[in-house]
Amino acid sequence: MINKNSSKAKVLKQLVNKISLFKIPPLIYFSCSKYLNNHEKILVEIKNVFNKNLIIVRSSSLSEDSENESAAGMYDSILDVKSSDPVAVDIAINAVINSYKKNNFYNKNDQIIVQRMIKSTSMSGVIFTHDLNTGAPYYVINYDDQSGFTDTVTSGNGQYSNRTLYIHRNSIDKLRSERFIKLLQAVKELEIQMSSEFLDIEFALGNDLTPYLLQVRSITTKPNWNRGVVKKIDTTLLGVKEFVSERFKKINNLHGKFTILGQMPDWNPAEMLGRAPRALATSFYQALITDYAWVDAREQMGYSVPKGQPLMVTLAGQPFIDVRLSFNSFLPNGTPSRVSEKLVNHWLNHLKESPELHDKVEFDVAITCYSFDIDKKIALLIGDKLSNSEKNNFKKLHLNHTREMITGYGNSSLKRALDKISMLKSIQDLKSNSNKEETISVLFSMISECVEYGTIPFSILARHGFIAKSMLLSLQNLGIITKHEVNQFQGSIQTVASDLVDDMWSLQEEKINISEFMKSYGHLRPGTYDIMSHRYDQMIDVFNGDSQPSKKDKINQFNFSKKQHQQVDELLLNDDFGDFKADDLLDYMREAIIGREYGKFIFTRSISDMLELIANFAQKNGLSRDEISHIPLNEILNIAKSSQEVSLEEKLRNIAIKEKEKHHVSIAVRLPQLLIDEESVHIVPFQVSHPNFITHQKIIAQCVVLHSEVIDTSLNGKVVVIEGADPGFDWIFTQNIAGLITKYGGANSHMAIRCAEFGIPAAIGCGEQSFELLLKSNKVHLDCAAGLINPLH
Repeated sequence: MINKNSSKAKVLKQLVNKISLFKIPPLIYFSCSKYLNNHEKILVEIKNVFNKNLIIVRSSSLSEDSENESAAGMYDSILDVKSSDPVAVDIAINAVINSYKKNNFYNKNDQIIVQRMIKSTSMSGVIFTHDLNTGAPYYVINYDDQSGFTDTVTSGNGQYSNRTLYIHRNSIDKLRSERFIKLLQAVKELEIQMSSEFLDIEFALGNDLTPYLLQVRSITTKPNWNRGVVKKIDTTLLGVKEFVSERFKKINNLHGKFTILGQMPDWNPAEMLGRAPRALATSFYQALITDYAWVDAREQMGYSVPKGQPLMVTLAGQPFIDVRLSFNSFLPNGTPSRVSEKLVNHWLNHLKESPELHDKVEFDVAITCYSFDIDKKIALLIGDKLSNSEKNNFKKLHLNHTREMITGYGNSSLKRALDKISMLKSIQDLKSNSNKEETISVLFSMISECVEYGTIPFSILARHGFIAKSMLLSLQNLGIITKHEVNQFQGSIQTVASDLVDDMWSLQEEKINISEFMKSYGHLRPGTYDIMSHRYDQMIDVFNGDSQPSKKDKINQFNFSKKQHQQVDELLLNDDFGDFKADDLLDYMREAIIGREYGKFIFTRSISDMLELIANFAQKNGLSRDEISHIPLNEILNIAKSSQEVSLEEKLRNIAIKEKEKHHVSIAVRLPQLLIDEESVHIVPFQVSHPNFITHQKIIAQCVVLHSEVIDTSLNGKVVVIEGADPGFDWIFTQNIAGLITKYGGANSHMAIRCAEFGIPAAIGCGEQSFELLLKSNKVHLDCAAGLINPLH
């Protein structure tokens, strides 16, 4: 039996003749004290043993090898050392010894490993045989299959180590990739020899797919795991698989042979709720938006309407958008059934083949509106899937549809949507002036008002925002305006974020008081749907600090040049826009972007007020915010509809306990950002995202990670790192931030618009991998022009 408590050098030596699938490169090891006393003899031995081959000199510290504590990655490894050069070898060995001393863990019995370098590798990385944080039963493979180096994952080199694969331990038979099959076969054999299923393995894979074992140690986080949660994961995944197997099938009266479930397309719930939100937040999002409001809005706008289906579903408590429904709802009314079927299938296949576009479907996968470059889009996003006559008809349908919306006719106009938003603001103001203490039954009317006058008109405004962005980019794609002019136009727009910055200055200069400021902005919270996230008016100290808010540069109104006027007027004339001219188009695009942000600002006040009503209700009944955050909205509403057999406190606490247990499982379950088939429930690649870069600037600055529960005011000159692009984080623009990086977010998301408005370099939607590296970094190099995010330590 292998002694797991031995140093990693001794473990490797013990394994050499006991495993057959993993190959262990030739190695020798020795203690620091032995080397310091006999370095010349050891250098000769190294030269003889490795026979001019390149070697790697690695650490084997006692502090690395404990079963209860790990210092993995803390010490240096020196690669590509010439074994025939004693001076180079001596320098490398002393560098490793010095790394022990530098980290204050030096022990004379610490060991040094000298091992033959593996050249021509196709992949390298680290495997955890259970999830490191939760103990969930997954093989977690962090790997680099780009650089050809063997230490990029362990060294944290963000340039290469950008892939992670989760494989459910009971599902390795579902693997299709030969390289991962060979690798996990070797891991299974190693688990048997180590008499343990809780291992941390460093590996390399040769070009011939031979697996090499570089080191193995016990996972040290095991004492932190909730075994009760771990035991529920297998049955939870079976439930997910049964659900999606039905969802993926063909559905009557819905175009598309199959579907894809995604966390970021369309209403991008991961951006607003997070990967595994609590029950109250999820149920609010469904009730206010994805159950009914989304489809009502698109029906009013003249899109095809797939009725009777919720846009968002939850899998193990995690929110996903049904992309087939989304694509159906982006087709203008009158699109022939045969054409609709071909388009939806083609776009679904495109997304399946290019999953990195999961947060850009409305620009780079589907055609959702007319734009001046629609012929190029049809060629790129439809190709030969339609006949020429079908393409022409589809183009005409979109032209008529978009022209009607832009020129302001019918239920889909900007003005009508903004009028509805104004009505909601009036309702809010009326209620805020009332001293009447509201009961929980008031939620019914508040939800109804928020949907009718808030989320439905906001949905319409959001579509206008996409249309405006599409028209703007089409002018750039046709060479009428430049990328710089696009930035100028976006920077000239004054949204509510600019108003917030201006009012922060007025607050600092005592032109307004804190009460006046909070009357406008107090409802904002960094987590719009999260009752655990405090409102601005509950964090007044944040706005009483010494830091001066950054001030937006003086806005210069963007206007077309004379030549551009003529070119745009000609495009509008050719498309039969009537009296609608170039300046009208500029006004429309400006008003659409401003209106979208204003609509969101207003309707989120209703959400914030409802959450406070629920929080007060919980407090009166002996529950904390944490407890009520786990209770679905319908359970709260049921209290106003029926009498209870037990006390409200007992009833709600029991629900909260059960839902909290589900939430712990939800956090532990790993699902991909795009679910494309049943197998992807068990084989989970973390999507390598292509961020949406804003501006062309390049910066190196300290980064600071913000969470919805905590506000940090010391942001001057720093790059802010946040999960989602929630409007409640607008306060960061009152600080002189150097840049912004978000985990989630699309090309036309809230924060993308904000950063374009303020000219702040940003990477919106960097994805899981880059975000995890940033969490461990002190500084970041952000090059928007080159499209690079490099964490610096």
